Order: sequence, then C-alpha cells, then structure tokens
Amino acid sequence: MITWKRIKLENFTFPKIYDYKKEFIRLDGEVPVGLRLDKIYDTIDRTKINWLNSNEIYGLGKEFLSFVNEFYNSGISLYLNSNIKLNNPIVVEFNMDKENPTVIDKNIIIAEPNSEATILFHYCTDEEVEAFHNGFTEIHAKENSSLTIIKIQRMNDLSQNFDTNIAYVKGEGKVNWITVELGSQISGSNYTTFLDEVASESKLSSIYLGDGNRKMDLSYSMIHKGPRSISNIESRGALMDNSRKVFRGNLDFRRGSRLAKGSEEEYVLLLDPSVKSDSIPALLCEEDDVQGEHAASAGQINESQLFYLMSRGLREREAKKLIIEGAFRPVIDRIPIKELKEIIDLEVERRLINE
Repeated sequence: MITWKRIKLENFTFPKIYDYKKEFIRLDGEVPVGLRLDKIYDTIDRTKINWLNSNEIYGLGKEFLSFVNEFYNSGISLYLNSNIKLNNPIVVEFNMDKENPTVIDKNIIIAEPNSEATILFHYCTDEEVEAFHNGFTEIHAKENSSLTIIKIQRMNDLSQNFDTNIAYVKGEGKVNWITVELGSQISGSNYTTFLDEVASESKLSSIYLGDGNRKMDLSYSMIHKGPRSISNIESRGALMDNSRKVFRGNLDFRRGSRLAKGSEEEYVLLLDPSVKSDSIPALLCEEDDVQGEHAASAGQINESQLFYLMSRGLREREAKKLIIEGAFRPVIDRIPIKELKEIIDLEVERRLINE
C-alpha cells in the first residue's frame, strides 16, 4: 500500500502484470561496430551491467524500484564503446493496448569515453485501455561522453505512469534530459543526476500539461560531487480544470564540489482557479565556493497578450493555446523526430481547445 499525500494517491496497489509482446526498439541506419543494443531480457554480456547499488536514493520509492527489478517485462540494455557517435536517435516506443496494457521497463545505458548518442523513449496508449507503466532507467556516462535522453509520456486519462531515472556522470561527461508530460490520470516522475567528477554536466528541460483531474508529482535532482560540475533545471508547465501538480527541484552541492554551478527554474501557468500547484525548490550545500540559484513562479496568462490575440480574431482558448505553445516550443524543437513533434503539437492542441 502506497500513499502520496500531496497529490492524494490513496490506497494504491500494483496491478496484475502481463507480458509486453510488441516490438519496441527502432534504430535507423547502419549499426556501428562497438554498439550493443539488446532487449533487457536478451542481454548476454552481463559483466557490463552495473545495476543500481546506491543506498542513498530510491527514486520514486523502494516499492516502485523493487517492483521493476522483480517483474520487468521490457526495456533495453545499451552499450556504447569508446569513440562511438550515433547520427540517428535510438527510439524505444511502448504503445499500450488491451492486449498489452502494462509496461514495466528496466533500462541500462552505458556510454564509454568520447561516445555520443540520443535515446528517445515514447509511452502512449491505444484504445480506451487502463494502462500501467512503471519504469527504471539507469545511465552511466563515462569521461567526455554525451547522452541525450528524451522521454515523452502521453498515456490516456485512464492510465497510471511511474518512472525513475538515475544518471552517473564522470569527468567532462554530459547527460541532458528532455521530458514531456502530457498524459496519465496520475503520473510520478523522478530524475536524479549524480555529477561525480570534475567538469561533469547535466541539463534537464521539461514541459508538462495538466487538465481534467490529472495529478502529477515531478521530482528533479542534481547532486554535485565533482569540482566545476554544472547543472541546470528548467521546467515549464500549464494547469487547467481540476488538475494538481507537485514540483520538487533539488540542487545538492556535496563536499568536494568546489567551483560547481547549478540553477533551477520552474514557471507554471494557472488557467483555472480550481487547479492546485505546489512548487518546492531546494538548495543544499556542504561546500563553500559554489554558485547556486533557484526560482519558482506561478501566474495567470498575461491579460495584455490575451487581449491582443483575441483582438486579432482568436477565441479565448485559441489565444491561450498559442501562448502556451510559445512557452513549450523551445523544448519541443529539441526533439529530433519531426513526426513526434507534430504528435505533441496535436496533443497539446487537443487538450487546450477541447471544450
């Protein structure tokens, strides 16, 4: 039994798990020598798999991680040898339907020195299915490697989504997260990055949209351990109807992170008086010579902007949609697949214009 007080997740229990039988991996173009991409249950060389052994952080909670470890039915293991650079993104897509309603994905991604790749995870639903997703993704970015991890979640209003993501970044390595939260009746997402060594770097860009009775718990943490490490969290969202959201942003400067820099910012538009938005930015510090800044703001759409657009012939909802799309656009434009950008645009439009 799991209970989250702020978004009122009450009397939650895990559902029955079914096998996920669809194909879910796509990599266009020639597979370079030195890349090993397997479904997680087909992985042969387990000497390269270093599962999470940290006792100091549990993502969304021990219950969710233990459930993934025991019952995963999908996921990938990706190993990039040194100096491998992928030109095309790896796409991992889970489309849940009545025959495949549950995805429990366990993912391990290891990037050796000087390697580079983009991996896109897409979670969606087909038909009116009560889908369930619980996932865990672990990243190891070695020296001077660069990984971009994109997660798009647009499951239907009957579904539940829970996702834990943890990255360990070595010297001058980079892990950039892009997260798009557009769906699920209830969604919990946790992204934690350990900047372990000198000049390691991570940036997280997120957008979210709450409508109806949707509930979201978003937790983003940057943990600085290495000197001159750099982090940035930028989150933009919009809430309407009776939706509810909790945002937790953490910058944690551990001892030894001298000259590290971190920043976080969240901005949310409140489109109806009945929404509920909690923002909890935190700055923790054990080191003297660091720079950290955080900000969180919430407000209504600028009346002058709204009046200007409506004076040009747009209805109120159309004008609001245009303003919100403008706030989301910098993040959406970083998604490297045109068809997915168009799908996201249509999803945002459907939720904002639907009357």
